This record gives sequence, C-alpha cells and structure tokens, in this order.
Amino acid sequence: MEIYSQVVNQIINSQKTIIGPIAVDQAKKVTGIKIMDENKIQLAGDGKKILEELVKQYANIFGQASVEVCKDAVKEIHPPVPAEYLPQILV
Repeated sequence: MEIYSQVVNQIINSQKTIIGPIAVDQAKKVTGIKIMDENKIQLAGDGKKILEELVKQYANIFGQASVEVCKDAVKEIHPPVPAEYLPQILV
C-alpha cells in the first residue's frame, strides 16, 4: 500500500502546482483517500482502484490535460512504479 500512497501523494502535489488547493478538495472526494496533512495521506481499500478514481476525479473536471499531468507525476517517482501497479488510465 505504501507505493500507492506515494503515487497518490505525487499526483495530488502535481495537480496542486497547476490548480492549487482545488487539487486537495478533489482528492478528498475520492473514496478511500484520507488526507492527514500536507504530505501525509492514508488509503483504505484497493490502491489501484483508488488511484484510478483519483485520476478520473481530476479528469471529470479538468479533462484529458489533467490525466497527462497525473501520468507525468507518476514518471517522476524513483524508482519507477511497475506498470502492473498502475491502472490502465495511467499506462
């Protein structure tokens, strides 16, 4: 679950640089994500599904551009996240 927490956090932070605090508000709407503070989140449930729902939440509001921001955010994580951990929307 740690890998998913890292990915979700990276995506939220990347979205924040573009859309500001709205990124956190949108993330809070996703079932399974609990934001504790600036860089600490808790996930409850299937990490891959939570990740997919987070990306879709941003896409519903900001379209395909936000999906691309999410993909770029994942690429910044080192070591790279194995593809099998990622939902299809991020591959």
